[in-house]
Amino acid sequence: MQRARSQFGFWKTAFIYGGLAGFLIISVMVSGFLIFGLQSSAGSQAFGFLLMFFILSLIFFGMKRFRDLDQGGIIKFSQALSLGLAMSVFAGLAYIFIWEIYLAMTDNSFIKIYTDQLIEQQKSKGISPEALTDFIGKMDEMKEKYAKPGYRIPLTFLEIFPMGFIVTLISALALHKPKLWAKKG
Repeated sequence: MQRARSQFGFWKTAFIYGGLAGFLIISVMVSGFLIFGLQSSAGSQAFGFLLMFFILSLIFFGMKRFRDLDQGGIIKFSQALSLGLAMSVFAGLAYIFIWEIYLAMTDNSFIKIYTDQLIEQQKSKGISPEALTDFIGKMDEMKEKYAKPGYRIPLTFLEIFPMGFIVTLISALALHKPKLWAKKG
């Protein structure tokens, strides 16, 4: 009975904390696109990664909650790692789900706007006409690939999962020691 309750707590925690993290990340990003337009600058990419890292800290809090409330204050590294990976997968799935809704509502305009911005950046650098033609060809190929869900969905998942994996490793290392981050009281 205790094991079943622990398994339920594991999956409940993974779903709630992971799903919430993915939902928050993509919601903030899509809101930014809608308010400020698409930006392909390094600054907005850096902001995106910081946002992911900050929000994916929910993995730490989910692990800690599971350890303290469902495991009596003790969690093995392997169990913490499994929980964090499950949360990262749920975060990725929520991220994909909202992103696909956004793409459907905007007639998949993201990739055209994004590639047009990259082409304009290349033009402003003053590259040769031959190099520009080659670059435009690569952007057209990217648009064709991105239009296919079998290409786009795994790519979208890979935007968030590696950061979730990093947060998972750090959190599992920090929380598997019973006295570190111990529940007070």
